[in-house]
Amino acid sequence: MILFFAKGECDTDALVKYCYSHYADIAGGAAALPRKAEIVREHGEKPRFCDGVPAHFSVSHSHGVVMVGISHTELGVDIEKIRPVNYAKFSFMEAEDEEDFFRRWTERESYLKFTGAGLKDFRAPIPTDAHFEHFDVFDGYDACVCAEAQDIVAYMIDLSEVKDGNPSEN
Repeated sequence: MILFFAKGECDTDALVKYCYSHYADIAGGAAALPRKAEIVREHGEKPRFCDGVPAHFSVSHSHGVVMVGISHTELGVDIEKIRPVNYAKFSFMEAEDEEDFFRRWTERESYLKFTGAGLKDFRAPIPTDAHFEHFDVFDGYDACVCAEAQDIVAYMIDLSEVKDGNPSEN
């Protein structure tokens, strides 16, 4: 799995395509992954790469930062700025303080992205065997990925390099 982190904002599809081109170079190895991947969006379904691209992706934005995860297996990512919140209103998450609240929040949201369930199941219990990895990439943020246990490589990217996602122009 490769995680990409950046400060700033840009077109999400262009960013995912840009990250995929690097994923294909890095993770492809002998598998020779396609160099380009189109994104398919269907109502009620989580976004995915087009047929023939053996990879999955997930994206999260929060207060000026972005996180993209790409893997050969299903995954879900979430990044959140730790900020004042009335976490007592979310008693089903049993948070001790704001930092713990956002740690649990990113787990919950990354799990829902992993399963594709969406926010309709936000209050549903998370299975105890769900696997989470947390990352302290930016001060004051919690980043989390939900996926099967696997090696993870993370990169910081410069969004000024992201144009239209086309690897031949980046």
